[in-house]
Amino acid sequence: MGSRFGLLVALFVGFWLFLAARGRASEFKQAGRLKLIAWVMYLLILIGAGGFFAAALSAVGVLNLPTSWEWPAGYVSGVVTAEDGKYIVPLIPSGRVQLYDAQWHFIRGWNVDAAGDEFKAQCSPDGKIEVFTARGEHHYSFAEDGYLIASTTTLPEDFSALPQGQAVVVPTSPLLWVFSSPFLSCGVAVIGFVGIVILRKIGPPARQWGQ
Repeated sequence: MGSRFGLLVALFVGFWLFLAARGRASEFKQAGRLKLIAWVMYLLILIGAGGFFAAALSAVGVLNLPTSWEWPAGYVSGVVTAEDGKYIVPLIPSGRVQLYDAQWHFIRGWNVDAAGDEFKAQCSPDGKIEVFTARGEHHYSFAEDGYLIASTTTLPEDFSALPQGQAVVVPTSPLLWVFSSPFLSCGVAVIGFVGIVILRKIGPPARQWGQ
């Protein structure tokens, strides 16, 4: 009788221990999922902030990438088409001019000293790439290889009256669009930040995430 009673007690206690362990495991599993989501949110913050500051550093000339580096372009206004079909793409957020062939294959790109401000591009009849800056009113003449031919501080007319070019969506990998615009970069960083705030409100204490 005593042994049966002991067995029943043992089964009863074991059953409740099983339920408790199962509930604890479920809690840890949920914490593990939240931890994974949190890492994704932190990654979004890192990507967004990195894209924003990289563009800013490039625009002011601190980050001077090689001509073989293609900066993700995305949606661009002010694109000019040369007589031979090449596209001249001014990337104002990163302070670069990029050259593409008629099939939108990247050829090369280079930095423009626009002091982080707006600039416009044109193509002269002799094939030179003319760049006009709003700040300082600089007029740069580049060869197609990015070599600076001439530089003056006199514009042919008021900057606002210069031809604007056309708006174009440059073929860009969807994963790289976040780097094409500071607004998109900031948006991704904000999504990550908001996600972290929400997780901390609805999830278990942060100390459980690492258990």
